[in-house]
Amino acid sequence: MNTKYAFNGFLFTQTRTGVMRFAEELIQEIDKICIEGEFQLIVPAYTKEVPRLEKIKVVYYGSTKGNFWEQIDFARYLGKHGLISVNFNNTMPMFRPGVMAIHDIAYKLHPEFGSSFHGKISNIYHRMIFKRASKSNYPIITVSYFTKLQLIDFYKIDPGRIHVVGNAWQHFARIGTDESILREHNLLGRDYYFSLGSLSKMKNTRWFIDVARKNPGDIFVLAGAKALNSGENFVMPSNVYAVGYVTDEQVKALIQKCKAFVYPSIYDGFGIPPLEALSQGTQVFCSYAACLPEIYRNCVHYIDPYDTDIDLEEMLHAPVDNPKEVLDRYSWEKSAAQLYYGLLQGKEME
Repeated sequence: MNTKYAFNGFLFTQTRTGVMRFAEELIQEIDKICIEGEFQLIVPAYTKEVPRLEKIKVVYYGSTKGNFWEQIDFARYLGKHGLISVNFNNTMPMFRPGVMAIHDIAYKLHPEFGSSFHGKISNIYHRMIFKRASKSNYPIITVSYFTKLQLIDFYKIDPGRIHVVGNAWQHFARIGTDESILREHNLLGRDYYFSLGSLSKMKNTRWFIDVARKNPGDIFVLAGAKALNSGENFVMPSNVYAVGYVTDEQVKALIQKCKAFVYPSIYDGFGIPPLEALSQGTQVFCSYAACLPEIYRNCVHYIDPYDTDIDLEEMLHAPVDNPKEVLDRYSWEKSAAQLYYGLLQGKEME
C-alpha cells in the first residue's frame, strides 16, 4: 500500500530522554499493529541506533547536522514523497507541518528555565515551532490534560485538534538491573533518598540539594547529566552522592534499593520516572505541581517544590493509595492503539 505517514527520527541521534522514550515505545508498538507500508521512519544518515522494526521501513536520508536536518533534509523527503510527518519531539519542519507532539509549553511559560545561551536559542526556536503548529490544521498530541488545557488557553487551539496520549512504564519491566553503581559508591545496604534528572531549574534539583543540606544525617543520591540549557551551578553538601550519568539498568537498581524516590519538578508535561519507581514498589515523593497530581493522584507523597523545611522520614509514614490503579491506566500498547487508530481511521483518539 502507499505510505502516508513518516515518523521524524531526528531524536534518535540525541541523548535518551523521556521524549525519546515516548517516541521509541510508540513507534515499536505501532509497528506491531499497523499494516506493512503504512509508515516510514526517516532518520539522518549518521544515526547509529534505531528501534528494531518489522512493518515500518527505516530510511536513512540526509546528513545535515542538528535541527537543520528536520528543516532541510526531512522536509525535502516529505515533499519528494508526498508524506505527512509525525513528530514526537516537540518540533517539526516549519514549512511542512504535520502531526506534532507538544509535551509541555515550558518554552513559552517558563523561559527562565533556559537562561544559558543554548537555552535562549532553544527557547526561541521552539516557540516559533509551537506557534506554527498552533496555526496548522494537523492534530496535536500531548501527554496530559494539564498540557492540553494550557495549549487551549495560551495558543487558542481548537480543543478537537488536541489529543491526549499518555506515557507509560512497561519498558522498565524489560530492563535488567545493574548494581555496580551501588558498589561503586558504597550504597549497598544503606538507606538513601534517590532523585533522577538533569541539573536544571525545571527539574528543581536545587530543592533536593537544599533538603539534603538541612538533613545531614541522611544520604541523598542524585543521578543525571547536567542540562546544557540550565545555567545552574551547585555546591553539593557532603551527604549528596552525585553519581552523574547512569544507564537504565543502574537507574533501576538505584530505584529498587532506595528508601524513596524523590521527584521535585516545578513543571512537567507528564513525568515518567515516578511511574517507573511505582512499578518497582518504591515509595515516591512527588511535587504537587503542574500535571503531576493528575497523573499520580493519591498514590505518592506530595511535596511543596518551594518549601525545603520538611521531614521526609515523617512523611513516609503517611498512608498512600495502592499504585495499581495508576499503573493500570497507562500502557504503551493502549497509547499506541489510541494514536494509530485515531490517525488512520479518524476515530476519537481519547
